[in-house]
Amino acid sequence: MTKPVENKELFFSRINPFFAPSILCDIRFAYMMAKFGHRAQVRKSVDDEGKPIRYFEHLRGAALILIDEVKIVDAEMIITALLHDSLEDTEDLTPEMIEHAFGSNVVTKVKGLSKIPEEGYLERLMLSIDWEMLAIKGCDRLFNLRDLAQTDEAFRKKQVAETRDHYYHLFDRMVQLTPPQYQPRTTWLRDEIRRVADGQAALLAQ
Repeated sequence: MTKPVENKELFFSRINPFFAPSILCDIRFAYMMAKFGHRAQVRKSVDDEGKPIRYFEHLRGAALILIDEVKIVDAEMIITALLHDSLEDTEDLTPEMIEHAFGSNVVTKVKGLSKIPEEGYLERLMLSIDWEMLAIKGCDRLFNLRDLAQTDEAFRKKQVAETRDHYYHLFDRMVQLTPPQYQPRTTWLRDEIRRVADGQAALLAQ
């Protein structure tokens, strides 16, 4: 059976039963903001026809990993996943706009996930005690690892080495910080990141 093409209707069909209409409006607004803010950007990866993939697919993909695979359906986390690159990669979306639209918790998470400045980024993440923010970073990293097949070898090597050398420790910390009721989910996320990264490393070593 052919997998349906991902779109807005399919995305929201997953979460409509879980939220009141007002909360769904917030998530829809974040979805639109992310799509607009990154409208001119594309990924390093390409599709089956060799065409660059629009950047928004990464943002939606990270949110879908959170929803479908980690099985955390939390409005602020979904919004943060959709906007996690907005401050470092767009000129249209500002911290003030995000805070006004979604509140201080969301803007704090988005700031924490932003490489502004890039120097010291991993160190800042390691000092964080926000397991939700680290889980979103995990979804971001897992999407990127799965997306490596359509990128050049040098970029694949860089991403895999960075993940194994630095992010394994970060995601161990994520699991340690996670409340007991969510620990099985973040443990799965950590282990899946390791499985994919180690698999990519094995392919690169051939």
